[in-house]
Amino acid sequence: MINLNASERICWTLWGVLLMSAALARPYLPIDETRYVSVAWEMWHAGSGFVSTMNGAAYADKPVLLFWLIHAGWMVFGVNDVWPRLVMPLVSLLGILQIGRVARTLWPATGLADAERQRHELWVRMVRWMLAGCLMWVLYSQALMFDVLLTTCLLGALRPWCTPQGGQPFSLSVVLESGVWLGLALLAKGPVALLWFLLVVGSRPWWTQAQAREVWVCEWRGWVLSLLLSIAVLCIWLLPAVITGPPDYVEDLLWGQTANRVVSAQDHARPPWWYLPWLAVLIFPLSLRPRLLIEGVLASVVRRPTSEHPLLKLGRFWALGALLVFSLISGKQVHYLMPLLVPVSLLLAWAALRQPPARTSLKLLAMISGGLGLTSLALAVIVMPAGWLTDASFLPTNAALVASGNASLACLMAGASLLALMVWLWPSVDEARRSITAQTPAAELQGNSALNAQRRLALGSVLLVTCLLALTLRPLWPRLDQTALAQWVQHHQQEGQEVAVVGWDYQATWQFLGRLTQPLKQLKRDSSQLNSWQTAHPDGWLIIEADKCLRLPDTRGPLAGMRDWCQAAVDDGANATPVFHQGRHRLLTVPAAALGGPSSAPTALVMTAQEKR
Repeated sequence: MINLNASERICWTLWGVLLMSAALARPYLPIDETRYVSVAWEMWHAGSGFVSTMNGAAYADKPVLLFWLIHAGWMVFGVNDVWPRLVMPLVSLLGILQIGRVARTLWPATGLADAERQRHELWVRMVRWMLAGCLMWVLYSQALMFDVLLTTCLLGALRPWCTPQGGQPFSLSVVLESGVWLGLALLAKGPVALLWFLLVVGSRPWWTQAQAREVWVCEWRGWVLSLLLSIAVLCIWLLPAVITGPPDYVEDLLWGQTANRVVSAQDHARPPWWYLPWLAVLIFPLSLRPRLLIEGVLASVVRRPTSEHPLLKLGRFWALGALLVFSLISGKQVHYLMPLLVPVSLLLAWAALRQPPARTSLKLLAMISGGLGLTSLALAVIVMPAGWLTDASFLPTNAALVASGNASLACLMAGASLLALMVWLWPSVDEARRSITAQTPAAELQGNSALNAQRRLALGSVLLVTCLLALTLRPLWPRLDQTALAQWVQHHQQEGQEVAVVGWDYQATWQFLGRLTQPLKQLKRDSSQLNSWQTAHPDGWLIIEADKCLRLPDTRGPLAGMRDWCQAAVDDGANATPVFHQGRHRLLTVPAAALGGPSSAPTALVMTAQEKR
């Protein structure tokens, strides 16, 4: 049950709008977001709902739930760029509702006195705002990735098993709810969902109010049935994938990529302590409250009260156990710890209601906002083109000047918004102090003041991130936006010309943005392979990173021709080759004729106006 007053509804609406605005204000970022939306596009175009492909090859790194959600929106609204950006903000809102349901299950309101019932409701609301304000949750709720989706599904799977009373006979509704949500979690990110599920459910004998043996005897059948039902849900996708997919597709999906990350990660292998320095960043701005962290996490471990609340025990098992397990796993990425924010939110919300409002942290966040606001204003002055404000007739026709003017305007807006955020955050300090002295019960006032402060902290955090992503960092987005190069590839493929990439592992970056219907061939920097490709596609085009091209060996043959073409493009643009950007990398397009050989007719080096654009 969700009880929200008018101000709470307004705040959550504002939070959701800010989240969606930040997601819509930037392009799809390579290589992760462009890869996932391209996989969804290739499945959609091929009419394949079960076997995912990337650049025409079977893609076994991730299951299909995210791609299905994208397809669901496309079925309603048609294929568009907007819907995939909105999937994660909407899933994030569902996750906020889910953690509220988990909180109500962990601390039931049944049988509580009126005062304790009111404190219970404040705690549930505090838990939701704790999660909503964490920097990692805010950032990944705007990104087209899998971890917020996994966390939301896990919360649904764990909710029925978060009751403080252990040893109760399980019901069919518990098994159905838990099994279906766990199956969706498996469809979201694969077998790692089982690790989180077993970590919480398997520790029930030690954190519930019943005896451990009683919990094992009464509940193990329910756990097993939930696992079996989740596998049945997984098989809705898995069986058709086995039948229609390549032989090694399912093996790589369910075992290969997971086992490689656990035992010997190739891409993200890091030492066991690697997560520890990131913890303060991941839970920002909660890390601005060291007293809250000590009381919420460490005090319950040190004091060990005789009648400790089950939610504190669960929080310890969940947070510390998960951190230990994932620290021992070879592959590490910060977003792998996303579900860890749930027990942290539960523990810190419990402690926050027993402390004065977050005055110091609000001041610190206000000062951070003010500092970033002044920095944005300084950047606006630095990138502002000369005469932009003083000359009313100044109408720049140069594209670089136009981009510079737009960047300056965005930084000005960001600076003004961040300074306004600083002003909005700061008065709450005095407001919270006055509320404690009002003629109202002290415990009730302290709880309300703590909740209001945390709400301001969460809204301030998401507004800060939105201003930075949508405005301050706007000058960076053109270098990451792959739309121009994707449209260039689309144009040449429609002309019947082969386009290939040279020298790197292409991850379908341009497939969706260009609505490409053909995969791009990947070539090595090898003379014989390039000669064979040129013979087969004399009017084709190559895409290569400029730095790699310039480092090609100084020999005769196609490598020398490619290097000379790239050198001319970088030096003075004599060959009229456009330079595209992918972050810090410059990408150049090279015609097959530039490789030398019999197909190098002079007319092949002439580009049309469309190609130059």
